[in-house]
Amino acid sequence: MKTVTILSLTAFFLTACSATNSGNSSNAPSVSSATAARMHGKMQFAILMYETNDAWHRMPIAERDNLMKKYGLWVRNLKEKGILKEGNPIGRGGVVMATDRSGQPEAAPIDVNARNLTGYFVIEVTNAREAEAIAATCPALLHGEVVHLRPVGHE
Repeated sequence: MKTVTILSLTAFFLTACSATNSGNSSNAPSVSSATAARMHGKMQFAILMYETNDAWHRMPIAERDNLMKKYGLWVRNLKEKGILKEGNPIGRGGVVMATDRSGQPEAAPIDVNARNLTGYFVIEVTNAREAEAIAATCPALLHGEVVHLRPVGHE
């Protein structure tokens, strides 16, 4: 049952949040979507969702289903307004990469009980205040996740 829920969550994000810029057939150099947004008086922000103690997978299935409905409405609303540019869930597992004292890369398994990134959304708005207001309505906050709001691109 958990596999079905994870797959449906992934399918939801991939369907609802697919990037709007699919395929650039010209050979002209392209600029990042964040740069293009700034050129039109807009800014892009990433809404990063983090959970602790594997909270999503410990939640009863009925609660997850209810929360997914809320995500669906939230995403649809942002897409209809042209605010949501992309988003995806981040799967469980993986490794933490760092270099040791000699500069050699090391990999250690990610601790599911630590705070972990679970997904992201990229939104495009006119200013940081608007981005904060949207991030404050993110359904991740309804089940104890922490949300970070970060500007996209280098300053």
